[in-house]
Amino acid sequence: MRTDPTTLQGARFDLVVVGAGIQGAAIAREAALRGHAVLLVEARDIAAGTSSRSSQLVHGGLRYLQNRHFHLVREALHERERLLRTVPHLVRPLPMLMPFFRGGTPGPWAMRLGTWLYSWLAGRSTLPRPRALSADASLRAFPGLRAAGLQSGLLFFDAATQDARLTVANVLGALAAGAMVVTHCRVAGIAGGGVRLVDALTGVDVVVQAAKVVNAAGPAVDAVRTALGIAAVPLVRTTRGSHLVLRARRGELALAAFLPDQRIQFVIPHDGGTLCGTTDVDDALAGTETGPPAADVDYLLGALRHLLDPAPTRDDVQFGYTGWRALPAGQGPPGKANREAFVVEERLAIDGMSLHTVVGGKLTTHRALGERVVNALFRHTSPSPSRTLALPGGDGPREVTEPLWWRHGGRIGLVREVIRAHPELAAPLCPHRPFLAAEVHTAIEHEAACTFADVMLRRLCDVRGPCLQPACLRAAHAHFLRARRWPVDDDVEATIAALVAEVDVLCGGIRAGSP
Repeated sequence: MRTDPTTLQGARFDLVVVGAGIQGAAIAREAALRGHAVLLVEARDIAAGTSSRSSQLVHGGLRYLQNRHFHLVREALHERERLLRTVPHLVRPLPMLMPFFRGGTPGPWAMRLGTWLYSWLAGRSTLPRPRALSADASLRAFPGLRAAGLQSGLLFFDAATQDARLTVANVLGALAAGAMVVTHCRVAGIAGGGVRLVDALTGVDVVVQAAKVVNAAGPAVDAVRTALGIAAVPLVRTTRGSHLVLRARRGELALAAFLPDQRIQFVIPHDGGTLCGTTDVDDALAGTETGPPAADVDYLLGALRHLLDPAPTRDDVQFGYTGWRALPAGQGPPGKANREAFVVEERLAIDGMSLHTVVGGKLTTHRALGERVVNALFRHTSPSPSRTLALPGGDGPREVTEPLWWRHGGRIGLVREVIRAHPELAAPLCPHRPFLAAEVHTAIEHEAACTFADVMLRRLCDVRGPCLQPACLRAAHAHFLRARRWPVDDDVEATIAALVAEVDVLCGGIRAGSP
């Protein structure tokens, strides 16, 4: 799956894409589908940054209507519908309740108008239309909602996803269309008339040729520009979005509520836990990502006190994480900034080579961005095949009663092939998470995972994070060693210690003592 970087020396591509988050993966897939020679380069793993730290929603963004970003909302709603069709195992309808409390703004009538506009912008959506609920009906629909001051509710639909696996699906789509992908390989500069790459797994140092380079490194785009010799003012500012995970609750109904400070708070049920968030705070990301700071935890618990009764406490928090959004550099509050992505072109110090940096963007609109970028770079005018083509796993029978299908979709046969060859791998990997031992092998053989952390954090995805029980990790590591393709993570104790340390950084030390 991962291209051996030793084979890349002197190779020539139509396009090199830097960054295997959701935007870079979508651009690489789009360009490969259009017949271009593509190399996707990632310094860490697929979705190792912001694309595994979102609110796990595919949505239009009701709050963007307040800022009159109608084009963005319309595009997002149409892309939501495409994803529901083309990757149904990873993007599923999500019923959401918006409660209205006495004295709160916006009020019920304003939001009824807003959700009507939302539905109108969505066009011929397969999702149900919104409907009003009484206070009593709202309390019955969402047990634990604060009753004091509750006036009414509004039931509407968006969609939920698993962001890291959606990103992996896009990378697999790029590979299927002919792209080359090399992870754990950083862009180190310009040399020898091309882009110099240094591989972290083998130490190989190579130069590849390309007329066009797309910089889709998210919060790290300015660092990539610097590495490639661009000395100019920063293009992005970063904001911090923290999330907490509470214990699991029954049912699929989520909350989406406006708070007194006009931010929107989500409470989203997932298998194993309830995801709550998010914040939107200016924060210049220095180095790699960290977990939720104390101020964000306090803010989110305060928001949940406004919505839930009994109110959750710190003891109820099972996990947490923080993602950094790359917004256009400039002034004004983060919540007002337009999330619609754009591309900045700059010339590199090699004749004929240009750099195209992606600024902004939303998880939901990744495919549309990929189409726009590739059309602009290569002057395509015909509709893209990605508009209707299923992502890997998005086709085939819908085995909705089979838990494996919700993780692998139509690629479930790959897991079953592993089990047929090795029946013992049908056993659960761990009693505390839903995965099979065979899924470790599938992650390495068919999903481009290279390291133990790649497998445990971004292939076997759980809203609670990986199980960190020592016996469970040792068992998982044994399977990893059986299947691995690259000479990494040999020492079981050192590898497990490194994973636990990475998880502690990811969640800021917020993790429950129980599995």
